[in-house]
Amino acid sequence: MLLLNTFLSLYAAAQTVRGMVADRQHRPLIGATVLELGTQNGIITDPSGHFILKLQSRESKLVISYSGFISDTLTADLSGMMHIMLEENTSQLDEVVVRASSTFFDKLESKHVEVITEAELTKAACCNLSESFETNASVDVSFTDAISGAKTIRMLGLDGSYVQINRENIPNVRGLSGRYGLSYIPGTWIQSIDVGKGAGTVVNGFESMTGQINVELKKPEASEKLYLNTYINSFGRLEVNANHARRLGDKWYGGFLLHTNHFNNALDQNNDGFLDLPKSRQINIMNRYKYTGDKVISQIGFTIMRDEKAGGQLGFGFGDDFRVTSQYGFVNNTTRTEIFGKTGLLFPHKPYKGWGFIYSAAYLDIDGGFGRSNYQGEETTLYGNIIFQNIIGNSFHQYKTGASILYDHFDEVYADSAFTRQEVVPGPYFEYTYTPGDRFTLLAGARTDFHNLYGTYFTPRLHTRFQLSENTTIRGAVGRGYRTPNVIVENNNVLVSSRKLIIEETPEPEVSRNIGGSLVTAVNLKDKSINLTADYFYTTFENQLIYDMDQSSGQLRVYNLNGASYAHSLQVEANYQLSDRLNLKSAYKFYDVRATINDELRQVPFNARNRFFLNTSYSTKYDKWEIDYTLHWYGRKRLPDTSDNPIEFQRDTFTPHYFHMNAQVSRGFRWGNIYLGSENLLGFTQGSPIIDAENPFGNEFDASMVWAPILGRMIYAGFRYKIKN
Repeated sequence: MLLLNTFLSLYAAAQTVRGMVADRQHRPLIGATVLELGTQNGIITDPSGHFILKLQSRESKLVISYSGFISDTLTADLSGMMHIMLEENTSQLDEVVVRASSTFFDKLESKHVEVITEAELTKAACCNLSESFETNASVDVSFTDAISGAKTIRMLGLDGSYVQINRENIPNVRGLSGRYGLSYIPGTWIQSIDVGKGAGTVVNGFESMTGQINVELKKPEASEKLYLNTYINSFGRLEVNANHARRLGDKWYGGFLLHTNHFNNALDQNNDGFLDLPKSRQINIMNRYKYTGDKVISQIGFTIMRDEKAGGQLGFGFGDDFRVTSQYGFVNNTTRTEIFGKTGLLFPHKPYKGWGFIYSAAYLDIDGGFGRSNYQGEETTLYGNIIFQNIIGNSFHQYKTGASILYDHFDEVYADSAFTRQEVVPGPYFEYTYTPGDRFTLLAGARTDFHNLYGTYFTPRLHTRFQLSENTTIRGAVGRGYRTPNVIVENNNVLVSSRKLIIEETPEPEVSRNIGGSLVTAVNLKDKSINLTADYFYTTFENQLIYDMDQSSGQLRVYNLNGASYAHSLQVEANYQLSDRLNLKSAYKFYDVRATINDELRQVPFNARNRFFLNTSYSTKYDKWEIDYTLHWYGRKRLPDTSDNPIEFQRDTFTPHYFHMNAQVSRGFRWGNIYLGSENLLGFTQGSPIIDAENPFGNEFDASMVWAPILGRMIYAGFRYKIKN
């Protein structure tokens, strides 16, 4: 065994490049992209600017890129540590710039994780996190209903509530913010997004069921001195963003991020008497500070956000009282505050060893309602996670261990009913990583959490990675997940109707198992490489809360699963760099998602079994002009049963298929760029998205049956202005 480990270690060293990326003042560049030229094999530099990358070929070249710096292409040096210094791009657009992939898979990562970089996010409007996946095939985004304007995501064919969404490894979009929280993270604040399929790491908790999305925000030590962005679209939405970062001393950095948007137009393109988008206004502020010492790295920050929405029938607006007006109104006023931080204790002579502490305290207040039903909700969340990492004997055997605690207190009032719940969930965990060489990785972890209401949660998870050849890697994963559903908030889209909410039994925690894997390979074609990815995941539920819209078109019945519930997800994706300037990627997705609804195993509604995705991007020399085009095709979706409605208010069992297109063109300058784009280029919209819109207080009114866009073609424009630090 010792000889085998030694051999694998020597082989890995022969194929692995190590280095550090910095500026000309030797300051590390955090989050710089290091990519093997002509492939999707890459990695992002860590907080010290370092990287380790396993190459597909010993003769490969590396493309090093970082926003605001001139990209460089170097021959990989496998003999020792590479020290790479990038030149700041302060004066010329005619510098030679080599384009790197804006999304990639970390080849050394045992989990199936795709990294979406800032360069990818600028290919679309990307006003907030919910709009950050337009050019990504793994995450589907759609509106939830025809009134609230809320967007939801799906991964592996299941609702986004089963995805653990973190901000810098702190739980973020969950609880009462689960339905609207995606719009609370501005796109201009985002540095990168890690999209992981399947059960995630136990270090981050037990709530990951179908995947993990971790959003990395712009860091004060590596951000622009000043970043301004304005956006306006043909519907009348205006958005302004301003980021500022500066050095406060030898070891301190500060950052300030501001986002605000405003939309006050009465938009009714389908002439049904209802606003197609609610009027909205938001202000969102983050202030953060970071200390970087030789043995201690620490950061602390706070956020405050106020988001107001007013929708419903034409004429209803800000300040109107939906409970007494003759019009059907929708109101959602949300305030969220948070203080968060991280502290790491380093051992300079033992880089594999360290302590870390992550913490957050957040308060959320929602005041609103729809029709004649009011809703108020308050949530207080405390989170802490202490982590210790070290090795066992040598670096082949690494581990992380620690304990976390999650505290949630909910106070909700809906109509005449009140709901109060307090959850306290402490739990230890242990995660072991075996890496005898760069060809194989085994990650095994488990945690035990003690829920004050639901008893003990035991969460085992296993991830493996094996490199079959220079260009081919397979991964496998299996894991368990838990979550506590929030019935009212997670069904706001259904409650914007005349349906009566009937909770048949006390909701139990949802429990799932997920198993799957992926194959990533590269095929050479005419001196270019086609990167192919295929993944399959199977999610099955031991318990799930069923939201039954089929028994009656006038009811939403809620009960615990009694039978089978599962989701099969298959995705095949190809990425082809046709030239140094032209890239093409496409994907096909198949979902088979079924649950036992009213004692019958049925296809889950509003979910297309077949989907196709195509994205192509082109840039001229020196990235002076950049063009991006995206096509989505959605197959048929099942709709809830409406056969008990009068015939004029019934809907077909299945929807038709449809296409959705987006495009953007941008022009680069020394100071930034300007951009012009369009969403829903074909102008396809769902006809009559609201059932019985003329009688919103009647028995048949229903605004929840949305399966396609309700807004036509939209044109947008904006500019990005940057002053480098």
